[in-house]
Amino acid sequence: MAFSVDYDSSVGSYSIHDYLAEWSATFGDVNHTNGNVDESNSGGFYGGSLSGSQYAITSTANNITSFVAEGNLTYTLFADPAHTLYGSLDGLSFGDGLQGGSSSPYNIQALDVSFSGLGLSSAQSEGHDGIVHEVVYGLMSGDTSALETALNGILDQYNLSIDSTFDQIAAVVGTSATADHTDLLAA
Repeated sequence: MAFSVDYDSSVGSYSIHDYLAEWSATFGDVNHTNGNVDESNSGGFYGGSLSGSQYAITSTANNITSFVAEGNLTYTLFADPAHTLYGSLDGLSFGDGLQGGSSSPYNIQALDVSFSGLGLSSAQSEGHDGIVHEVVYGLMSGDTSALETALNGILDQYNLSIDSTFDQIAAVVGTSATADHTDLLAA
């Protein structure tokens, strides 16, 4: 699958780096750490209790900002190496309002940005050093650095970077912008 980005036209002039910094500041850190794990900060899988084609979570800071990871994802829980997410990560979507869950696919109501064709994968044996674990767990804590590194690797083949705007990327990669969404935070 070729790399592509779909985005709301309201973020077209943002660089990927600036958008992710703003998203991170809004999403915050769900504090999914030892001794602090509960249902409110664990997210969920579509397709199974510890694995599936999607993993999604909503911010515990504002209960609206969300992300959805798509691919073939598995969480080890207590199996060795414990608390590791691995598999393939093909897409990531960011925005506000999360719908779906265990019986229907997740979707974001007010989509800001969706990256497809990421082609990232890691084996269970890589543990917390695997790129899938680093990206998703990073996002859960509001840290976009692993994702930004991966995106820079992908964008480099187009002579672009995370400092490029979504509109610049669209001109080269052939991505698309959609009409402005209604800001759910204003509701």
